[in-house]
Amino acid sequence: MNNTQKIANYIYEASTRKIPEEVLDYARMCLADWLSVAKGAKGEEAASVVYETTKENHQRGKSTLLLGGVADALTAALCNGTLAHCLDFDDTHIKANTHTSAPLFAATLALGEELGATEEEVLRAFITGFEVSCRVGYGIGEIVTERGWHCTGIFGTIASAASACVLLKLNESQIINALSAAATQASGFTVSFGTMAKPFHAGKAAFNGLMGAKLAKNGFVAQQDMFALNGGFVQALVQDKVSGLTPANFDHWEILQNSFKPYAACHLTHPAVDCAKKLLASLSLEEVESIEVEVGELAMQVTGHKTGKPSSPLEAKFDVKYCVALALNHSDLMVKDFSEQAIQNQKTLQLTKLLNIKASKAMGYTSAKLIAHLKGGKQQTFEVAISKGHPGNPIHWEDMKIKFSHLVTDENLWNDIQRFGTTKPISILTN
Repeated sequence: MNNTQKIANYIYEASTRKIPEEVLDYARMCLADWLSVAKGAKGEEAASVVYETTKENHQRGKSTLLLGGVADALTAALCNGTLAHCLDFDDTHIKANTHTSAPLFAATLALGEELGATEEEVLRAFITGFEVSCRVGYGIGEIVTERGWHCTGIFGTIASAASACVLLKLNESQIINALSAAATQASGFTVSFGTMAKPFHAGKAAFNGLMGAKLAKNGFVAQQDMFALNGGFVQALVQDKVSGLTPANFDHWEILQNSFKPYAACHLTHPAVDCAKKLLASLSLEEVESIEVEVGELAMQVTGHKTGKPSSPLEAKFDVKYCVALALNHSDLMVKDFSEQAIQNQKTLQLTKLLNIKASKAMGYTSAKLIAHLKGGKQQTFEVAISKGHPGNPIHWEDMKIKFSHLVTDENLWNDIQRFGTTKPISILTN
């Protein structure tokens, strides 16, 4: 059995797999995160542009559009997937470097509504899609990102296709074709970060994955070993061939390694933000003459070569200098701190002048170091090995409720999330 067949077999057996309560509970936390960031993004222009552009498809199906009305499942997946990634506040699987839930729940819920699936079936499909995408992206997420690809557009597509295969009850041959048809559409470039195109990648991942599964259901035939360990899929993404795919191994639950964001900015800025919060707990800024911030090489590549004076709220989320200055200005880095008004705050902009950002090979995805040079000539170091929200330093339901309450005011919706998977109708999107 080759790698692609192992993945297809795992998807095919989804309906009979015993899922531990801990895993179901973590999937519900993913849902809480997804709904909060999606509903909190209703005023975002990227989402409204996609919504307006697809207007001709509205009212033609059963799938809820979070910005209002219904549409066919493909359109709902596109619109809701874009919406869920607009705030860049959604969860991330670090080994695949993918915002998995944004496209995956968009596709799963849209198709679930179209098919009349139960909440239990939706939750099972979501978990399957999550586990599959992690196996495909495992260990190469950072490598792929360094080469200019947006992993959410790639591995989020695979996740959405796998979930759709479960809901459509495809056989193993159809599943292979669905995954392959989805994978050949996967794309998205990191050069688009800080623009409307980044959340659009998540919407397209939901759309593309769902399209791949629908095509396969109707007889579409595609490449039969897309996920060969050193095959064309990974060679296209990593053309210098420094890494292949990791053999699919489903003996543990990768969803339990998911990360949730406590701050509404690029995940790569979070370790430095946590360092700044440590500094504030020990020092007064009046004592500080300058601050060196050491971040990982990927964080430097994506967020470090910025001015600290972002020209837009979207750009601000990918400017580590600005984000650290926000923290030094006692901000909680919620959505309000990335508004047009917030990015013009003179105290925050003044604080960016204290900061010098540099890359360090000793720092990784979850770590950073901050060296404060004090006015008396001394210096003090603050270091974070694992930033808040990652496995090893996780957030819990009480933390998630704080985040949820910043973005959503409906207490009944929060209660419904706790029960999701135990009732038949999918009513959560219409609340």
